[in-house]
Order: sequence, then C-alpha cells, then structure tokens
Amino acid sequence: METTVSNKLDQFIADLKASQIALPIALQEAAQSYLLGQDFPTTKAERFKYTRLGKLSAAAFNSAIQLDETQLKEHCVISDAYTIFVNNDQIIVPQGLPIGLEISLLSQTSTAFHEAGFNDVFGALNVLYAQNGVNISLAKNCTLDKPIQIVQVNSGGKYFYRHHFQFGENSEAALYFVSKSTADTTSFAHTHFQYDVAQSARIKVSKIQDCSTGHFDFNEDRAKQAAQSHFEINTITLDGSFVRNDAAIAVEGQHSQTYLNGAYWLKDEQHVANYTTMDHKVSNCESFETYKGVAADKATAVFNGKVFVRKDAQKINAYQSNANVLLSDNASINSKPELEIYADDVKCSHGSTTGQLDENALFYLRARGLSAAAAKNLLLQAFMEDVLMYIKHEEVLNNIHQRIADRFNWNY
Repeated sequence: METTVSNKLDQFIADLKASQIALPIALQEAAQSYLLGQDFPTTKAERFKYTRLGKLSAAAFNSAIQLDETQLKEHCVISDAYTIFVNNDQIIVPQGLPIGLEISLLSQTSTAFHEAGFNDVFGALNVLYAQNGVNISLAKNCTLDKPIQIVQVNSGGKYFYRHHFQFGENSEAALYFVSKSTADTTSFAHTHFQYDVAQSARIKVSKIQDCSTGHFDFNEDRAKQAAQSHFEINTITLDGSFVRNDAAIAVEGQHSQTYLNGAYWLKDEQHVANYTTMDHKVSNCESFETYKGVAADKATAVFNGKVFVRKDAQKINAYQSNANVLLSDNASINSKPELEIYADDVKCSHGSTTGQLDENALFYLRARGLSAAAAKNLLLQAFMEDVLMYIKHEEVLNNIHQRIADRFNWNY
C-alpha cells in the first residue's frame, strides 16, 4: 500500500509498514486520498490552533525495546482484572475468560466494524499503518464480575494501534485503559478506540494516562450508542509531556445517557489537549461533560468541546463545563466550548472558567496547622472531585492521588 505525503510527514512514516488489519477498502482509499500532499498540521489548522508539532516532527525515535510480562505487570493499576498487555508488536491476551467475553487480536478477526472516519492526518495514518490491537466482544445480558484492564506500555519507536469493542444488549462492564511509557526513550503512539454500545448496555471507560517525558501520546475515541444505553469515558492525565485526546460520540438511540469527563495535572512544559464532539442525532437524550485541569510552570492545556443537536433531536439535555486552575503566571489554558443546535426544544448549557487558588482558603487551612503543600493539595483535590467521583475503583483512585502528590510534592 503506498500513499503520497510530503516533507516531514513523509519522513515520519518512511519506516512504517502497511497495516495487516482488514479494515474496509473504502476507508483505506479515503485515508490515502486524504493524505495526498499533506504535511504535519500547523497552527493554521483549526484542530491544531494551540498545538505546535515541531518537537514531534523533529524527534529522533529510539528503537523499540520489548518488555517481558513481569516488567509489564509493574504498570498495572488494578491487581484483579482481565488484563491485556500491549507493548510495541507484542500483545498478551488473558486466559480463562468468563462465558460471554471474547478477546482476540484485531489482525486475526474478520468482524465488520462500524467506522467513523478520521479528523486529521494522524487518524488517516492509523487506518493505513495500525500494527495491531485487540477486539473485545461482550455478549448480550452479560455483566462482568471484574474490570477489563488494557495496559499499553510504549518503549520506543512509532506505533499505531486500534482497539475495537462490541458491547451487547443489556451488557455491563468497566474498562480501564492504562497508557505508560518507559523512561529515557523517545516514542510515539496513536491509539484508535472504537465502541459499539448496544441497547441498554452500561459501559464505563476510564483512561489513565501516565507517560514519561519523551513520549507523544495521541488518542481518538469513536463511539455510537443505541437506545437506553449508558456510556462513559473518564480521561485522567497524570503525566506525559505531549498528550492529545479526541473523543467523538454519536447518540443514535433515544433515552441514552453519555458522560465525558477529564482531569489533567500539568507542570514543566507539558502540553495536553482534549477535543470532544457530542452528536445528538435523536430525541430524549442527555449528555454531561466535565473537564478540569491544573497547570503549573510553563505548561499548556487545550479544551475544545462541541455539542451538536440535530434538527429532529428534541428534548435534549446537554451540559458542558471546562474549569482550570493556574499555579503560575507562565502556564496557559486555551478553552473553547461550543454548542451547535438545530432543534428548538432543548436544554443546553456550556461554560469555561480559569483562575487561581483562593488565597483566603489557603490561609484558613494554614492557620489550622496544614503545610503549604498539604493545603494546596487539599484544595485541588476538592476542585477535581467533580471528575474523580466517576472513578469508582478504590485501588485506581489511590494510585491517582499518590501519583499526583509525588509529582507535585504535595505529600503531607
């Protein structure tokens, strides 16, 4: 498979091999056509207006190092789960799965997948160059007794992955995706997630992003929801010098609920961008988005959320909020919540705030014996609670709190 791209993008993909995943021919042809004459996006492109890709285009990537299963287990956030390990070309699938749960390599399945296309050059490249991924299917009326955990560890090189999920009617599951990278390596990963959520399914996805400096972590989530379903994505960014998340949800059945939540803690020169698209295609549905961030030093964050309400999608309740706290004068937040409404009987709202910690509250806590670091930690935990309340697993929550306290020296 050949595609014509130019300049630095051409150099970036020169050593990549064509994907062995059986994606629709029409999708592959669309990706090839889209990439003709393309280069790395610049800030002139709306979707990259606040994101500079110079470091990515100039990066010298380390050769990939394969880790053994013992090393991969060190990156788990849950001790008791159906755990899948992804490390470069290596994917380890768990044995002894319960009835109703099937996990296979995407390169070895012939299942027809719902495709939502792509929004940028990286999504198109994923179509053409995805090395592998997993296909997870949960049967009708199946409720899992413990979570599914995907631990993806990047240890050098450039990799594109695809993970596809089919959740049957009236099924229920919690999915945790853990993105990690090894220290002292320069690596890139673009991961495409595709979710088919059937009628009355109840699915909670939590993404824990905790990568080292030198790793470029790009993610895109594409989901479609059937009637009366509940679908949730919680994106928790604990570390990573360059992280980009792009979630798009199409609600196709009435009386569905969708929750998109995000929390990010930034320092040094980290850059984290969250893009969301909620597409309400039918009536009588609800969606709730809450993204909160903390930025220190010279860190930058981007939030761009768009809610579509189609012409015949009456009685929609859509809420969207982005709130941020700046801990230094050099940190910056670029926030753009948007509503695009074509129906007239809806209840939609959005908002964005950026500020600093309340000095009176800090003084109050200090006066009662807390150190400056402990007082700051306590206030920021309270600020982030609107997002962290959706993480129901105590082991994962403890991991999150400890990682943040360690990174910012907020331990008591």
